[in-house]
Amino acid sequence: MRRPQRLLQLGLTLQNMPSNKPRADRAVLAGILSWILPGAGHFYLGHRGFAAVFLVAISTPYAVGLAIGGIKNSVNPWSNRWLFMAELGTGGYTTAALLANRTMSELPADVVSQVIAKNGRWYQSLSPTQRERYQAALVKYVSFFPESDLAQIYLATAGLLNILCIIDAIARAATGGLPTFRPHTETEADGGG
Repeated sequence: MRRPQRLLQLGLTLQNMPSNKPRADRAVLAGILSWILPGAGHFYLGHRGFAAVFLVAISTPYAVGLAIGGIKNSVNPWSNRWLFMAELGTGGYTTAALLANRTMSELPADVVSQVIAKNGRWYQSLSPTQRERYQAALVKYVSFFPESDLAQIYLATAGLLNILCIIDAIARAATGGLPTFRPHTETEADGGG
């Protein structure tokens, strides 16, 4: 019988609490900032040390992945969709790299993946001399196995790490700066603490 009374009292207490809308707004903004630039959400929340650590820990593998694999086939949603989805965890970096990918050569990213894989309707319609010409043009833009695989692993790891950074920024904004919610004791829930 005591448990329903506690739940009723807790429900009434929650109705009388002030709105958490400003905290929710801060959490959403911190998450978006972290998605655009790793550590920016923490910087916004005032956690400058965490911001610096996240910026370096996420930007370094992303930069290494781009340096190893280049942009043409490393940041390409048509080459490997699943790894590209992981790369999207670093939204600002991946968006900038995808835009650069589109401007680097006369071939769009979807065509590049067809030339690399040597399949696709567009690729099959080319003559053998045109195929050789496109493959030769891509050599300066594209990395091949094992470098391309290693590059995608670095980029995907950076994206997945940034997702953890985003979650941490949202949690810290929602809890007022703590990494987790403060545990409540039973006496606090009864109103006696």
